[in-house]
Amino acid sequence: MPQQLSLAVILHGTALIHRALVSDAVVVVRDGKIASAGPAKKVRVPRGALRIDARGQFVVPGFIDIHIHGSGGCRAEDNTPGMARYVIRNGTTWFLPTLISNDFDKMLAAIDHVRGCVGPVSGGATIGGIHLEGPFLNPKYGAQRPETNIEPEPRLVRQLIQRCGDALRLVTIAPERRGAVAAIQTFRKAGATVSIGHSDASDAEYRAGRQAGITHATHLFNAMPAKAWRSTAEKYPGVKTVGIEELILADDGVTADILSDATSAHVHPALLKLALKCKGVERLSLITDAMGQAGLPPGEYKMADGQSVFTTPKEDVARLANGCLCGSVMSMCGALRNFIKHTGSTLEQALTMASEAPARAIGIFDRKGSIASGKDADLVFLERDLNVRSVMIGGQVEWSAVA
Repeated sequence: MPQQLSLAVILHGTALIHRALVSDAVVVVRDGKIASAGPAKKVRVPRGALRIDARGQFVVPGFIDIHIHGSGGCRAEDNTPGMARYVIRNGTTWFLPTLISNDFDKMLAAIDHVRGCVGPVSGGATIGGIHLEGPFLNPKYGAQRPETNIEPEPRLVRQLIQRCGDALRLVTIAPERRGAVAAIQTFRKAGATVSIGHSDASDAEYRAGRQAGITHATHLFNAMPAKAWRSTAEKYPGVKTVGIEELILADDGVTADILSDATSAHVHPALLKLALKCKGVERLSLITDAMGQAGLPPGEYKMADGQSVFTTPKEDVARLANGCLCGSVMSMCGALRNFIKHTGSTLEQALTMASEAPARAIGIFDRKGSIASGKDADLVFLERDLNVRSVMIGGQVEWSAVA
């Protein structure tokens, strides 16, 4: 059973505070919130508090995954609580079940399922809301069935918003679709963060989307074709054309998320480094884009839209039968390790990208994403090898590797 802690103090661990790892730190938890945190010599230990010895461990903010389709054999469309109980073991404390483009009636049914599950899950991560990755994407890009990516007619936009209610948190849309500008404005008015993705928007279309309310970019460098010079009949003009990626990287008003798998199948290490340099740790989020087969043996599995998707022992990505990338089978711990390996970034940087950056991107940094006074006590205890030892959500120990 989860252990409820009304007053606890975490001692002797190395905690991530203000984006820095502080050794011999003290974190005081009171009634589900962080009361205070800092070096031992600066934080008073209250009398009567339960003492938790975190010696030899990192104490870090809970990981926030804003793009995840499934895990542990569970899909967002039909078993979101199962996802929650699986992802917690790898440090995720709050996540957005992400729905792919699908037949519209099936998307509505999936929305109904997720909306009914939003909130804390006993023994699992908190289900934070809904991420609609579609159905208003450019059908030329991505692994979804092309016919399920449709134009954002006002009637359909209103229907999605009504079915999602206040559970709608994030919407990915291609701003070049007919009617997209009005749809972006409507989604923003409904309180959702709007993200550009699966798109080949021109400069003008990108700027129109930004003006309408886009503030985020979905899986940077994926499903966004480069505007490269491809003509063999004409002489190269000597000018590099600008694509969506360059517009995003140069735009300080746009945050982004990015995939870092073990073999860099999604994003080349040089581009990972470039994204970090341009966006900084507070505006670049690590995501998993994990499919339901994450954590399962390699093999063939089914997506919610009926397509077969395949995994192999050699990669932590998923692919369609034709080899097209289709998300990953990573955990947030895996994304963390991969990013550090590929970029040489520090643990502090990667941890910030797994917690603070996504919290900022979707507007919940006032209560989650860092270890600071007044915030929810969503904490992950990591061993030195970055394996998860235990997870606390809202001051309650919800999962532990220790019997």
